[in-house]
Amino acid sequence: MIFDKHQVLRKCIPDKIVGIYYFMDAQDNILYIGKSINIKKRIDQHFKTGRKRMLAAFEKLKIKKLHTELEALLLESQEIKRYTPRYNRRLRRSRNSFSIFQKVNKYSYLVYYVAETNPSSLLNFMGKRQALSFLGRLSNRFTLCEKLNGLDFSTKSCFKYQLKSCNGACVGKESVDSYNQRFEESLSSLFELPTNCNLVFREGKLETHLTISNNQLSQFGVKGKSEYPIEFSSYDEMRIIITYQKKNPKKLLSMQPHSKNTHK
Repeated sequence: MIFDKHQVLRKCIPDKIVGIYYFMDAQDNILYIGKSINIKKRIDQHFKTGRKRMLAAFEKLKIKKLHTELEALLLESQEIKRYTPRYNRRLRRSRNSFSIFQKVNKYSYLVYYVAETNPSSLLNFMGKRQALSFLGRLSNRFTLCEKLNGLDFSTKSCFKYQLKSCNGACVGKESVDSYNQRFEESLSSLFELPTNCNLVFREGKLETHLTISNNQLSQFGVKGKSEYPIEFSSYDEMRIIITYQKKNPKKLLSMQPHSKNTHK
């Protein structure tokens, strides 16, 4: 569905449409992408509190009608990464994506590190700063050494060891077994979901199906209605799923592990 600016201002959009919407200029450039379970109501909110420059620049509104809230959340994330609209800051992809990886260092400690994305990654992010920030929070939560994780470049002990908030793995003061046990705990906490699984969420009579492979969403869709492959993989989609599950625990119909090569 496409509405010109005058139709939008006259509130001609049908009520209670679930889906995603695109504010576009006269040349069909996408200015902003959003999602809602009631697009008409959400557009009204844009005109009350939205960006004045975007509202002045748009000439038409495109609406893609969808079926469930979770479908809209995930497709919005992918579309923002695809088109990188000027007025969307959250969920935009950068030119180079970065990921968190794990390895064993030369002293047998398990460590994380950040590098450009490749198929062996644990978590993908849309920028290096986002990946480093996440790794910093993870290190703090599980008292992991920031020097071992590539966040502290001190020549001797890390700064947090001097503050007595690191147990000294950076200078061999903590045993490998003790440190690696805590690392494994951090690893198991990353996703709160099985590494490879199929999830089904029920919204009314509709079922949204998700396939997670190697800790990344690989495809999603609504049974009998739609199916989308993930083209721009990042931690954003996993965060959306986990947040949605926490807010709607009763909507999770099933969670079934699968091998990483299985796709629905």
